Amino acid sequence: MEYRIQHLNFAYQEEPVLVDLNLTLPAGELYLFSGPSGSGKSTLLRIMAGLLPRYGGTLTGEVSGVEPGTASLMFQDPSLQFALDTPRHEVEFALENLALPANQIPAKVEQALKFCQADHLADRRLVTLSGGEQQLVALAITVAMDSQLILLDEPFASLDHDHRTQLLARLVELKNQGKTVIIADHDLQGYRQYQPTVIAFEKGRCRLLQGEEVTERFDQAEQLAKPLPAYLPTEGTTPLFSLADLKLITNGATLLTIDQLGLFKDRVTLLTGESGSGKTTLFRALTKLRPYLGSVTYQGQEIKQAKAAPYARQVGLVFQRASDQYLNVTVKEELELSQQQGQNPYFTPERVQAALKKLGLTGMDERVVYSLSGGQQKKLQLLLMLMMGQPVLLLDEPFAGLDSKSIEVVWELIDASRQVWPQTLIIISHQLAGLANHIDYRLHLADHHLTYQGEVHHES
Repeated sequence: MEYRIQHLNFAYQEEPVLVDLNLTLPAGELYLFSGPSGSGKSTLLRIMAGLLPRYGGTLTGEVSGVEPGTASLMFQDPSLQFALDTPRHEVEFALENLALPANQIPAKVEQALKFCQADHLADRRLVTLSGGEQQLVALAITVAMDSQLILLDEPFASLDHDHRTQLLARLVELKNQGKTVIIADHDLQGYRQYQPTVIAFEKGRCRLLQGEEVTERFDQAEQLAKPLPAYLPTEGTTPLFSLADLKLITNGATLLTIDQLGLFKDRVTLLTGESGSGKTTLFRALTKLRPYLGSVTYQGQEIKQAKAAPYARQVGLVFQRASDQYLNVTVKEELELSQQQGQNPYFTPERVQAALKKLGLTGMDERVVYSLSGGQQKKLQLLLMLMMGQPVLLLDEPFAGLDSKSIEVVWELIDASRQVWPQTLIIISHQLAGLANHIDYRLHLADHHLTYQGEVHHES
């Protein structure tokens, strides 16, 4: 059995997304779709799953071999496929839609959640889960459906390294059972040992990589994953934020405890930790979006006492899901809003256009923001928030779903902007590739405590 894609073309609002694709994919193998943001990977997955052109766009050509009901797709943004309140109910709902006998459903639910290491989340409310935890749940739903063709769009983007490694091994188990597994992923770390068939996408076209080309891509991924050097903050430095006797409590359990901690002005601080450990919750506390116990001061003032609107002009939050940031419909409308309300003098109209070109977003003014690829949405979101220019910017997984070139371009933009308009950046990221030359400090969250990692910096 095989899946055949013949002379496939797809366009959205007359803009070509896929151009004359021709692929033959033997069943029962592991495939890796690799390529820049917006190159067509997600679109092809959605076509193979039967979602396109049913829900938008125009298509010519043919996809054969995918029988109705034999494919399941995990979206890049897992929240888009949730309809109910808890992971258990979501998996049950998926199995009920497949008309599985009721007496078989409970065991299948437990099996799928455990397989994806999400069994401890079974009865949690989905809205309280971190992005990484939601990805575990979405993967469990996909596994529970027991489809012959499993399509996964950036399934590890918000997961820590250990979860990523373990779940990739589980997906290979499914391949070894005869399933066809196709993964679209920008991060190629960890795949080499499983010898996937790698298909490279570029500007709507694709080709099969072989031999040295595959080796070179894996080598590049491993080179980008070099250790992150970090130094401890200098003693005596006055912090911008001071956290004292801080407790964050979720569902009656203490998620995070901080006795004394400072966050420092005009520095780039990386915040790492296991998925679901409380990093996003801390960001929400720092931006007055959730309550906390203890003290958090910004420039000496307790943030509980700060008025919301003026404080939001000082401290901005880049949400983990780009779509949560948008207030308008089209790219042009979003750009105009940030130009009107933004306070960053670096972003003149000319520089905005230059940034759009570097980010690969030119010619998209009239595109609906939600029709952009996940990577394109993320790049637009980062540009908009840099234009807003709050002195402090908290970035929650800003590089998730971005290829290495896009990450490099984003950093070039950040560095150029900070030369004119200094900002304090605090970044949550499981994607560590490409960060080594940009980080001043590194905080790590483990066992409910947050500590600086690194060594003392000695002036030369």
